[in-house]
Amino acid sequence: MRASVRRSVQALLDGIDMVTMLAGAVSGAVVGYTYYPATFDTALRLPAAGALALGGAFIFTTTTDALLAPLRRRFAQADIAEARAAAEATRSAAVPGDLGEALDQVAAAAEEDAAHRAAEAAFRIDRSDQLLRNPGRWRGYTNGEATYYLAPGTVLHYSRGEYERGIAEPRYMLLTADDPTPVPVTTIRDVLDDLAPRARKMAETTDAAAPSTV
Repeated sequence: MRASVRRSVQALLDGIDMVTMLAGAVSGAVVGYTYYPATFDTALRLPAAGALALGGAFIFTTTTDALLAPLRRRFAQADIAEARAAAEATRSAAVPGDLGEALDQVAAAAEEDAAHRAAEAAFRIDRSDQLLRNPGRWRGYTNGEATYYLAPGTVLHYSRGEYERGIAEPRYMLLTADDPTPVPVTTIRDVLDDLAPRARKMAETTDAAAPSTV
């Protein structure tokens, strides 16, 4: 698969994630505001709509991620295979025939470079050398940033920020569909502390929604 096609499909998947999250939030907000019980305190109408907006975004995103999981795995496997093939063919890379092919090669190199930089710098937050330091699990972008798909609605984002004395340092942030606030990550434990309560909450919600067999 050509790099340009792969990037287009990946961009489409990213767009679907964003549209799904917005659709869920809007649907939840509309339902919460429109059908808010008249007997309840009106001062709580907007907070209730906001809570349902977050819930709607989470439900819509989780459902969409579950449906797209096979496709994401396929692209992840394709990315890994492509990275290995690119590494083996580095010395004998074909000379581009035109500017479009050259752009594809450079863009693919920039994406792979970002993925490898994210994985290499991850030793700062993951000394286990088992999870975040695998470049095949990172999705690099031409702007130098990268994302690591952790779970439905949850990704780890990598970027480089300017600090004192102009030294660029790697920055890792946890992004989730149900909370728009990025969570700074300094150790792998930060990821565990954020995901564990979400997993428990999801399990409790599933148990509560399951029909009784008694």
